[in-house]
Amino acid sequence: MTLVQAPVVGKDCKLYLNGGTHATPTWTEVKNAINVSANLGKGEADVSARFSSWKLTKGALKELEISFTYRHKAGVDTVFDSLLEAYLEDKAVEFLVLDAEVTESGAQGPRAFCEIFSMNLTQELENASEYEFTLKPTYHEESGSLVEPDWFEVSGT
Repeated sequence: MTLVQAPVVGKDCKLYLNGGTHATPTWTEVKNAINVSANLGKGEADVSARFSSWKLTKGALKELEISFTYRHKAGVDTVFDSLLEAYLEDKAVEFLVLDAEVTESGAQGPRAFCEIFSMNLTQELENASEYEFTLKPTYHEESGSLVEPDWFEVSGT
């Protein structure tokens, strides 16, 4: 299905983790994610000199931080088990943040191998137990080559 021109509503967006390789992904939707943020930014390099009376800046290294709230359920929760294992073992896991299903032509968003840097548990009295995850891109090689973060777009079928 091709996306139509309409506002994108958060409930229709998707967060995935990859159980396969970068070249041959096996995407699993993180269905218990509540609020997801993919924050993109750039470092700044000062390129000022005496040829201008203005402070001049150029973009430097790109940055990505993915954060999400996860509503953990009691019993079997294989997605949570994968997230916990990745955190405890400092394991790189590939994530994909999309504005639609991974099968929809035109769906897009950041894709990156990340390390989980925080996994904060909240247990509010009148709310379900939740984990707040924070991830950042990390070094990951496949077949001897670095796999860098990128902007992913589902191609037409």
